[in-house]
Amino acid sequence: MRELATPVTVTIQDKSARVVWSHTDGFGANGLTSMAYLTDGTQQCIIDALLSALIEARGQLRSALQVTNVVPYVRPPAAEVDNGVPVI
Repeated sequence: MRELATPVTVTIQDKSARVVWSHTDGFGANGLTSMAYLTDGTQQCIIDALLSALIEARGQLRSALQVTNVVPYVRPPAAEVDNGVPVI
């Protein structure tokens, strides 16, 4: 995994914008969660949200790689041109 100059924080919020889970990667990785989430179904919702975000991020990466690898086809002009003016 590539090291970043600053830590990256991933945060999951519930519908009322309350943070229910977070993880900071980098200098001494740490996070926030609750043991109650293991029994009330919240932990599975957190995992589902993370998997969905991972799939989206991987798709964006693939799209970016595909766009940068495209070589445009530049065809010759249909008419002879002299300084941007068609020659008749």
